[in-house]
Amino acid sequence: MSNFKKILVGAVFAAAATLGATAANAAVTITFSSFQTALNPGEILVTDFDSPYTLAPGWSSVFAAAGLATGDNPLPDASAAPGFGTTVTDDDLTQYLAVYGTSTATFTGAASAVSMYVGSLDTGNQWTIYTTAGDFFFDGADLGVFSGVGSEYGERNAATTNGRFTFTSDAKITGFKLFSKSDSLEISDVGYSAVPEPATWAMMIIGFGAVGSMVRGARRRQAFAAA
Repeated sequence: MSNFKKILVGAVFAAAATLGATAANAAVTITFSSFQTALNPGEILVTDFDSPYTLAPGWSSVFAAAGLATGDNPLPDASAAPGFGTTVTDDDLTQYLAVYGTSTATFTGAASAVSMYVGSLDTGNQWTIYTTAGDFFFDGADLGVFSGVGSEYGERNAATTNGRFTFTSDAKITGFKLFSKSDSLEISDVGYSAVPEPATWAMMIIGFGAVGSMVRGARRRQAFAAA
């Protein structure tokens, strides 16, 4: 076997080992950006819930009593439009998802991270992030730690209860479920980051190895010249 093939096989093995270790020690991290309606850099739109309701290729959804709402005071009057600023006039008057009390909404797709704009975060709101390494559960109180909520839970236009939450996983995300113990959980503008292909990981590792070899070679040449 040539040296190049040995390096390639070793890099692919290292990539597989890295992915396997990641899956065995998977974790989901959360970040928050107040009033950020735009997707994160590099993300792809899953849906903005506007009419007609569409999803990105490879994604599907199932609503169980949840529904699409429009306006500041939609019917049933248990849902508040996501607050895009500090006044009611900043509310999202376009179509968005409202997960009413005891209802659910489930989205299925492949991603390394998903983000969504959440309006009037409440402790009764719940998220389940499905990954290839297991399921991860968070409620509104968990998310409130990252957004800095004090006594503002449920506030329609507070900076700590309205903004973009991003869920990033070491293992591949395969979907997520939304649930609310009481009325209601409102989200808008869902985005996702694509999962890197295994070949991409292998090429990155090969690139890192090549750079390391160049640095070591340069150091040897410098040492030889100094001698």
